[in-house]
Amino acid sequence: MADTNAELTRERLLGMMTGFKATYLLRTALELGVFDCFAHGPADAGRVAHAVSADPRAVRLLLDALCGAGLLEPAGDAFRLVPGAERLLVTSSKEYFGGNVNVAGSRWEWDIMRSLPDVVRKGGPVADAEAERPGLPFWTDFATHLTGLTRAGAAHVADVLEPWAAGRDGLRVLDVGCGHGLFGLTLAGRRPAGHVWCQDWPEVLEVAARHARRQGLGDRASYLPGNAFEVPLDGPYDVIVLANFLLMFSYDRCVGLLRRLTPALAPGGRVVIAGFTTGDADPRQEYHAQMLGLLMLATTEGGATHSAHAYASMLAEAGLTSVRTHPHDRLPVRVVEGERP
Repeated sequence: MADTNAELTRERLLGMMTGFKATYLLRTALELGVFDCFAHGPADAGRVAHAVSADPRAVRLLLDALCGAGLLEPAGDAFRLVPGAERLLVTSSKEYFGGNVNVAGSRWEWDIMRSLPDVVRKGGPVADAEAERPGLPFWTDFATHLTGLTRAGAAHVADVLEPWAAGRDGLRVLDVGCGHGLFGLTLAGRRPAGHVWCQDWPEVLEVAARHARRQGLGDRASYLPGNAFEVPLDGPYDVIVLANFLLMFSYDRCVGLLRRLTPALAPGGRVVIAGFTTGDADPRQEYHAQMLGLLMLATTEGGATHSAHAYASMLAEAGLTSVRTHPHDRLPVRVVEGERP
C-alpha cells in the first residue's frame, strides 16, 4: 500500500481505482500457465500460444501487458521472466507462490465484496453468512496455499509456549478451525511425542492431512471433522489453539465457544488465540487487518477482527486465568493465551 501518511494525490487514487486490473492480469496468466512457458528461457508469443492452447494475437497482447506490469521483460522478439519470477511464479519451483492468488485474490471474495455498499447499509451480509458454510471452496484454497506469514505465525505461537512446554516429551494439541493445521502441527512437532488433533470441515482436513504427511507427522495427527460448536471434543488437551478462527464470530459467540472448549483442557493447560487484530495500533498500520474486518462484515453474522484486549476479555469470561498478550516485532499478528486453573 502507498504511504498513508502522505498527502492524498490523484495518482494514489488512480492506483486504488485500477488495482483490480493487476489482479485479473495475474490470475489470467497463472490460470493459463503462461509463466511455466519461460521456465527454461525466453519464448516468443507463438510458442507460448501453442503451449497454452490460446489465440496467438491474444497471447501477444497478454504478454505485452505482463511486461507493462513488470512480470515479464522483452528479450529481442521474445519474452523472458523478470528476476524472481522463476522462483515465485513457475509451478515447479519449491517457492511457488502463485497458488496464493486463489486466497489473496479469490473470486469468492470479489463476488461478495461487489455488494459492500449494500452490506454497509444493512450492517451485515446481504445473503447467507457465507464464511460459515460447509463446503466453501475458499477454505480449502486457504488451507492449501501457505505463505511466509503462515509459517512465521505458527513458529511464533510455538516460541511463546516453549518455556512452558520445555521438558515435556508429549504435548496434546487441539487445533480448532485448523485450516492447513500448521499451528497445531508446529506445536506438536517440537515435542518428541507430541500429537495434534485437527478440527475443521472434512474437505479442509484432507488438506491438513497432506501437510502433516509432508512434515513427517502423519502418524502424530488425528482428525475431528465437523462444526467446532458441535463436534465431540474428546481430550483432555494440554493446548487448544485457535488461529485466525474467532474473527468469524461475534464476541458473545466466541465466549460461548471458549466455554465449550475449556472443559476439554487439562488443568494447567493453555488456550491460545492467534491472528490479525485491530484496535491495537493506529488504523493506518493495520491495513490488512482492517480489510479482513470488512470481509467478515460481508460474510459472517457478527464476525470481526477483534482486538487483543477483546480476546483477553473472552478468555477471562471463559474462566481462564493468567491471560497474557504476546505481540511480535515484525509480524502483524498477536498471540493471546490463558491458563485453565
